[in-house]
Amino acid sequence: MGFLLGAFGKLQAGRRARDLQARLMRVSTQHRRAQRQVAEMTKALNNQKQAETNAMNMYTQWLKMGVQSQLQATFPAMGGNNGTAMTEEQQQQFSQYQYALQMGNARAEMMTSMMKQQIEEKYETMNDMMLEPLKMEEESLAMEKDSLETQLKIAEADYKACKEMEAADAKNLAPNYTGGGQG
Repeated sequence: MGFLLGAFGKLQAGRRARDLQARLMRVSTQHRRAQRQVAEMTKALNNQKQAETNAMNMYTQWLKMGVQSQLQATFPAMGGNNGTAMTEEQQQQFSQYQYALQMGNARAEMMTSMMKQQIEEKYETMNDMMLEPLKMEEESLAMEKDSLETQLKIAEADYKACKEMEAADAKNLAPNYTGGGQG
């Protein structure tokens, strides 16, 4: 009876192991694809964010140069005084020029800071909407893959145990030809 149970169990465990191997192969392929998609999406979002941040930094420099250019047009005497002492009126104009330049640069920095914050928020939202679902799918596939690997190990152990049971009982079924005959 152990021989038949072992043989039947071996067939069932073998079939289960093959099914699990096929499922594991499909899930592993899906998992690798999901990992690749997560990596590609992360890279794309990071590149876009960096490009927008770089553009914002260039815009800030452009604003500052514009402020300086505009102020130089408004205060033409600020180009230099050829080493001569500045008059009180020139000093006052120079102070106004410096103050206006500082205020213009501060406004440009503040506007840039606000826009950079908007970029950060935009990409956080994009991560939540586009990247998180991919990451969740990847995690789900990783858990399924782990589960299938565990089930496969169990099926392989069952197969081995049933094969051993079949082999052990097969020895008991073999006729004994070593009996001493009388006669």
